[in-house]
Amino acid sequence: MRLKVKDIQKVRDEILTKQEGKCAICSIQLGGEQKACLDHNHQTGAIRSVLCQNCNGIEGKIYNLCRRGKRERTPFDYLNTILRYWVVHNSEPNKLIHPKHKTKDEKRLARNAKARKKRKIRLA
Repeated sequence: MRLKVKDIQKVRDEILTKQEGKCAICSIQLGGEQKACLDHNHQTGAIRSVLCQNCNGIEGKIYNLCRRGKRERTPFDYLNTILRYWVVHNSEPNKLIHPKHKTKDEKRLARNAKARKKRKIRLA
């Protein structure tokens, strides 16, 4: 059954009540500053749930990226493969570190050095 535009708010509020007022993905409390979006499947039009604006946008971007990268798989299979890849490499990390990687301390020191340089130029 296709909703009418005038019914969106009512349906969104009903679904949001079932979700206890929280985003279905990140569980942030919706309302006030946090805009509630009625999420739907862009291939079928089927309404799924209510998401915060942030999760709604990210979910769409993830789907589109997975669709692009899927090769011979479905976007869902592709995403599951990425998740398995992360799990394997987080549970058994390689001892080698990429040469361009910076630790939190290295990043902090670089920011401080940049700020000192900027202050020095400003004071000159």
